[in-house]
Amino acid sequence: MGKTNTKNRHEKGWLGVCIIIIAWLLIGSLSKDIWRIRMGFNRITEANKRLEAEKVKNAALKVKLELVMTEDYKEKIIREKLNMQKEGEVLAVMPEKELRQAAEEKVLFVPIWKKWWNLISM
Repeated sequence: MGKTNTKNRHEKGWLGVCIIIIAWLLIGSLSKDIWRIRMGFNRITEANKRLEAEKVKNAALKVKLELVMTEDYKEKIIREKLNMQKEGEVLAVMPEKELRQAAEEKVLFVPIWKKWWNLISM
């Protein structure tokens, strides 16, 4: 009679240990799954932020594309980059160095009294 009672206690002990181990495994698995879901939501949030940034860039590029497609812009590029002109126009090309010197000389020849007068009269 004593041996069966001891046997039942040992079986109940092993059963309890197995249940505890299975419970810990389930808790660990659920915790890991919850962590993965949370990280997935973080990735979705970051992706939405990047999407909004790209939408802003896209809108800016569309505005720039509309500007570039105008006839005025095309004419400006033709004149500046290709050095072309309309019929009857004369194109005068000056080296940049001379242009800078001419601009500097123009600024240098303004008398000081005139600069003061302009400053006071504002």
